[in-house]
Amino acid sequence: MKHIRRFFSFVASRLVLFSIIAALLILAFYLAMNTANIYLLLNDGMTARASVILTRKNADELVNYFTNDFLLSDETLGIGLSSASPYIDYNITDFKYNLTLEWVWAWPWENSATATIVERVPRITGKALDSKQSLVKSGALSATPPSWYGGRYTVKLVRQDGRWKIDQLTQTQLIIEAATDAPSTAPAKPS
Repeated sequence: MKHIRRFFSFVASRLVLFSIIAALLILAFYLAMNTANIYLLLNDGMTARASVILTRKNADELVNYFTNDFLLSDETLGIGLSSASPYIDYNITDFKYNLTLEWVWAWPWENSATATIVERVPRITGKALDSKQSLVKSGALSATPPSWYGGRYTVKLVRQDGRWKIDQLTQTQLIIEAATDAPSTAPAKPS
């Protein structure tokens, strides 16, 4: 009887240990899966948002990344699509977008998540529209597009119909990019 009790005690302790390890592995898997999904959503969504602000094209695609409430309340997007946009006088042909995910937390059983990101657009390629060339010649308008105002953001995400979407974007730090398309004033290196 003593040996049977020891055997069942041994098996029970190993089952408990195995269950704890399995639960931790499953939790880690779902945390990693949520983190990867959120990173992809943030990168693709914020790149699409920047593209819409710069070019005023494909705004209808933003519903894939953002909640309707966010799209209606985003002031930066509203300005980017209005006649007050700093990029309205330019034909933007390309831009370089960088997003750094600093922190994210999303419990597998929750339908909300929080992240901290840093957004930067270090290069915007474009030129003033042909109809604005007289303003460029007079010096009233720069020949190259203005720099992007990036920054550090706290992002709130929600899961709707099984998909993550950006619901709130709060800027906590402003980052002003240096103009990269401006002509260099440094002397050329001898060849």
